[in-house]
Amino acid sequence: MLRGKLKQELDRMEKEQVIVKVDKPANWVHYPVIVEKPNGKFRVCLHPRELKKYLEEEQYQLPTWEEISSRLHGARFFSTLGANQGYWQIPLDFESSRLTTFNTPFGRYRFLRMAFGIHSARDVFHKRINHLFEYLEGVEPDIDDILVWRKNDRRA
Repeated sequence: MLRGKLKQELDRMEKEQVIVKVDKPANWVHYPVIVEKPNGKFRVCLHPRELKKYLEEEQYQLPTWEEISSRLHGARFFSTLGANQGYWQIPLDFESSRLTTFNTPFGRYRFLRMAFGIHSARDVFHKRINHLFEYLEGVEPDIDDILVWRKNDRRA
């Protein structure tokens, strides 16, 4: 059963061009970590323990909740957007992609987009998403959600 669900997820990821099958030798090959999500689906993550020593870390300081909440003073209307599979919105260059090759019972694959489990993925993602929305009033990215707010009900 687990094997079938893994194959189904790999096929979906390949169809969405998140991963690609590898049929050539690779210098780095990792074992995936399969995480079952609350909805019963699986998330394929990398566990690149050795590779971590060689990766450059992105340093990005997330805004604190105090910083965010201070900008919400007077807000009356709120909505949230989920950044589902947000890491997959960040393409990897070819050389970086080659470092993400992983083994499965169905062959080797490599990520074409940022993988869960890459140590610096969180900071890379947050830096990009904060940069994307930094000049929009009433939009506050926070972890894997985006808070949208207004002080009045006037339409933009």
